[in-house]
This record gives sequence, C-alpha cells and structure tokens, in this order.
Amino acid sequence: MSDSQNLLVTMQGPVSEVDVLEHFTVHLEHSAFSIRDIHYINSQSALSLLMRLELADSADIAVLRKELDIAAKKYNLEIQINPLNEAPAASPVYRYILTLLSQQLRPELLTKLFRQLRERSLHVAGISPLEADDLHVFEIEIHAEKPIDRQQLMHGLLELKSEYQLDLALQADDLFRRNKRLIFLDADMTFIQCEMINDMSHLAGKEAEVAEITHRAMDGKINFDDALRQRVALLKGVRLSDLERLILNIPYTPGVERLVYILKTLGYKIGIVSGGFTRVIDHIKQRFDLDYGFANTLEVKNGELTGGILGDILDGHQKGLILREVALKENILPEQVIAVGDGANDLEMLSSASLGIAFNAKSFLRERAAGSLSLPNLDALLYFIGISRNEVNALFKRERVK
Repeated sequence: MSDSQNLLVTMQGPVSEVDVLEHFTVHLEHSAFSIRDIHYINSQSALSLLMRLELADSADIAVLRKELDIAAKKYNLEIQINPLNEAPAASPVYRYILTLLSQQLRPELLTKLFRQLRERSLHVAGISPLEADDLHVFEIEIHAEKPIDRQQLMHGLLELKSEYQLDLALQADDLFRRNKRLIFLDADMTFIQCEMINDMSHLAGKEAEVAEITHRAMDGKINFDDALRQRVALLKGVRLSDLERLILNIPYTPGVERLVYILKTLGYKIGIVSGGFTRVIDHIKQRFDLDYGFANTLEVKNGELTGGILGDILDGHQKGLILREVALKENILPEQVIAVGDGANDLEMLSSASLGIAFNAKSFLRERAAGSLSLPNLDALLYFIGISRNEVNALFKRERVK
C-alpha cells in the first residue's frame, strides 16, 4: 500500500444532534478502508472528529471523499481531507504524563511550556482536559527517546510556576499512574496547618527560644536531631492536660478530610509520618481512621513533659525507611506509592515514592519532587492521579443514595 492511501479526516462545528457518529459511519460502511485512529469530542454543542484512515488498494478515493462530504454537510460541519505521506511514526520508548493545574491558563504560559519541552527533545503527543473545580487541569502526553531527567525538567518548569501560579506533576504514563495503593503524608504544614512544636512553645512560654533554634536549624547551623532535642528540652514542665487541649484544636489543612475519604473508599492504605510527636499523630490517626502513624515519643512523668525524647529521633532518613518498609509489608510496589510533604526532611520519603508531591514547599524540595502543589486545598492532588471532579461528585452522590 502506498503512503497516499492514508488519509487524515477532520470535521468540526456546532452540533446539538446526538446521532452524528452513527450517521457518519453509515455513509462509510461499504468503503474499502479501516480506521487506524479516531478522536472524538462532542461537548457543549461543539463537535470535533479526527480520524486516520488506511485505504485498501482497491479503494476509490474520489467516492470516499464524496461520501465524507455528504456526511459532513448533513450537519453543516467543516471538513478537511488530507493525504498522509509520512511513514508511520515509531512507537515512543518512554511515555510520560505532565499534569498541569492553573487558575488562569494564559497563552504565553503554554508557549513557554511547549518551548521548554521542545528544547529538551520532548514530543507533545496529546493534551486532554480533566474536569476540575475552579481550575484548568490538563494532562499533557509526552513522548521521549530517553528517560527524562526529572529534576532538570522540574527546575525549568518551576520558573513558570512562580510566574504564572501553576502546579504540575510528571509521571510515567503506565499502568500504575491511576493504580496507586499507598499514600504517606507529613504532618506539620501538610496534613495540619501548623507547626505543633511552635504552638507547644506557647504553653511553656518559650516561643522566642524555640523560634531561634528553628531559625538556626533552617540556616544549617545545627542538625535536625540536635535542634529537636534542644527545642523539646524547652518544653519541660508543660502539663499533659494543656497539651491534650491543644491537640483537640488542631487546624487541619482544607481538603484533607475529603482526600482521606476518597482514597480510603478507593482502597488506599494511608499513613502519616512526622518528625513531631506521637501524642499528636496518634490523635490524628484515630480521628481519621488512618492505617499508620509514626512520630517521636515525648517523655512524660507525673502528668508533665520532662523535656526528653524516648528512643531514636525520627528524621528524614527514617521517614523514607518507614515508607519503604510499609510498602514491602503491604506488598505494594514503589510505583503504587504517593508521598506528600513540605520540608527538606521529607525529601527521602518523596524520593521513595513514584509520585512525591511537594506541598507548599521551598524550591529545594519542589525541584526534586515529581510534583508541586501550592493550592490551599490538599485534595487537589487527586488531579495528579487522574481523578476528575465528575468522578468525585459521582462517588459522593452514590454515598448519599445509600
């Protein structure tokens, strides 16, 4: 068969009828061709149909063109029929999905995005919208001849993030993208909207001292373990009853209850892991009926904090180790794991998951994570695993019917 026996057919226009496809195919039933590709959208009275046809050697192209024209004119559709002379494209070796979230999708944003992808020899093979609440969400299919250097790509794309207020995630386009089974989340400033040790310092009257140690740790002048022990030492004498009242009034991140409900309904195992304290994490675990909770244990005597920590410090390395051990225990592949955090000590945990999301994080973590989310609602990460607004609404509608 010659290349000229391949045709690209496009039809588009405003249409309200529902039988367009049926009418179209009736006209072509006796034509000697096969449909190699078909893309069809009929939404809000706008139709777009694209097909790649492969004609048999015996096919009469003139007759086929006439039949296609008749089918288009019935609904006042514009039609274009073009021969395809190119050889079939080779199947891409590596496929990815770049999910883009933006409250305002501006042309210059897309221009810069497409340019960055092209300069990295990444081919945009398709773009599909995902229904979302008050957001523009698009899944961009990318083909590459070699594995993408995720950190290098994210570094470039995150320059667009600060300029255009967008969120994005890059994942392999494979069986596991919509088949995750385990998620682990950091606690402070991720699952909850506060740094608990700062709130606890108010109870001890040591706000300034704790803040100063935190600042030194962020500047790299003191490591995480030493900084935590020094801050906890300042909490000596805090009454357990006061701490419990504080815990009962934890401010949770918007969308977290919705996120947990949906993921649990889908069968996810959910864990929370923190460099904070078990008194807090155990409460959260019980309140949300989570599967796992890990944190540091404060020493308590006579109803008061002693200023000490029992056992080893749960640091960034331990977070990553815990996630990997739980996945192994649950017989869950790394490709089926999500991790969410905001701090540098979450890096190993995010790197151990196939989808690591930096949530309202500094650039250090955003550049190294598979995805970056800066929206206030934590449940927006559902878009990164391909769950649309319609699917979520259908889930809640089904629950109300029961």
